[in-house]
Amino acid sequence: MKDPWMWLFVAAAGLFIFIILSSRFVARIAPFKNHQKVIWVIDIVFIPSFILCIESILTKIVGPETITFIRNIELVTASILWLVGAWLLTRGIRLFLWTTTFKEKTGAESPLLIRSLVAAAIYIFAFYGIWTSVFDREMTGLLVSTGIIAAVLGLALQSVLSDLFSGLAITIENPFSVGDWIELKDGTTGKVVDITWRSTRLLSWNNSIYVVPNNVAASSIIHNYDRPEKPYAYWTYISVDADIPFDIVTQFLLEAALTCKSVLRYPSPAVRLGDATTQPFKYMVYVYFQDYYSHWAGKSDLFSSIISYLSKTGISPAAVKYEIDTREAPIEEIRKLSILEHLRETNIFKPLSEGDIEIIAGSSEIKTFHPGEMVIQKDDTDNSLFIISSGVVSILEKDGGGQHMEIARLGTNECFGEMSLLTGEPRSAMVKALTSVEVINVPKEALEPVLKAKPELSDKLAQIMADRRARTEAFIDSRRRGISPETTKAYVTRIRSFFGLNIV
Repeated sequence: MKDPWMWLFVAAAGLFIFIILSSRFVARIAPFKNHQKVIWVIDIVFIPSFILCIESILTKIVGPETITFIRNIELVTASILWLVGAWLLTRGIRLFLWTTTFKEKTGAESPLLIRSLVAAAIYIFAFYGIWTSVFDREMTGLLVSTGIIAAVLGLALQSVLSDLFSGLAITIENPFSVGDWIELKDGTTGKVVDITWRSTRLLSWNNSIYVVPNNVAASSIIHNYDRPEKPYAYWTYISVDADIPFDIVTQFLLEAALTCKSVLRYPSPAVRLGDATTQPFKYMVYVYFQDYYSHWAGKSDLFSSIISYLSKTGISPAAVKYEIDTREAPIEEIRKLSILEHLRETNIFKPLSEGDIEIIAGSSEIKTFHPGEMVIQKDDTDNSLFIISSGVVSILEKDGGGQHMEIARLGTNECFGEMSLLTGEPRSAMVKALTSVEVINVPKEALEPVLKAKPELSDKLAQIMADRRARTEAFIDSRRRGISPETTKAYVTRIRSFFGLNIV
């Protein structure tokens, strides 16, 4: 090893292999952002350089006399470079196309079938380059012989090829993609977890896998539950006695759907009379859930909400009445709660005694609003509290862009406007009726004699008010945590000042 170039090639090869291995070691013990792409760039520079250095070292070792051996080294090196190039290209496509750009453009994972076919095409091209460029051979004879073999294999593997081309058709037409919930014509239902060259694999509700041949999937009628959009429309029928007024049942069912946490607010739920030709009447409740998968839990929430709303007035859903000549079926009586009963159920009045609530109820009144009507406007100065006796309202605030943002929905026995009632502040938000709404208007004059007689109640009301305000603000600013004692103390001071109470 007296040749100085030999030492240069050995040193270069050692440096290159050190860089290649150390990049992988660093990425393994301390992964950093885009480390796979960085390693790929290092590989594309240093792996071919390392191979060329090894070729030069071997050439220097054997000497120029062994021409045949040197020629073989050159052929092997060129072949390895073609294969390494194919390997690096497939890795680059995976890193820069399949896992990033493809997903960003389509919103879905790249199908395994397409990835496999592209990789196969790259390696076939590499072998073609080795055969023609490195070994300088003609492709005619090889193509003829392989064509005969391909014809024989084509006859023997008709079903396999059918699956392959069906998989290509599925990938190109994209009737479903990985992550979609689909149902085949025979009732097979599952989540698409993979599309291979031969089959489509579905994850069933039993946490097992259906393996569906691609030609079966391509020729079957497919119900895709996640197309064209994720929100999943669902409707159900609720049977209610025909003697109960139509508008009352419709109102309560709509309230139940609007206040159900699992039901999407937009598109808005709808309630229609589905069948009035039978006894009992059938009402259709039409709602949207986040997606097909979540609608199963959403149905439970919706039914729970419907039963809760109907049971408040004694309505029994799905009650079938049979009438015979000798006995008349009883008519269910629907009773509306009084103002006093609604005040008892309102959280803000829980600290008050029965006598206090009766005083407030005597000075309160019922107001009615139609769907879409504004109940209160921002910056209104009337000093009153509203308690919802029936219906659903939306609390609206303006976001940074000046658009109205819904921050809450309130239903029966929930209240709003307590800040204006207790402190005299102007309205801080708008309230819009989503359904026909009845509210109990509790003015300042109704609460004033109670607080005059019991000033200590202002402490409890201030705490309740602080709780409600913190929950509202937490929706707008998720970074807010807890309620500070200073906030509650400030509300106590403002309540006592507004009602002219003695400040202790």
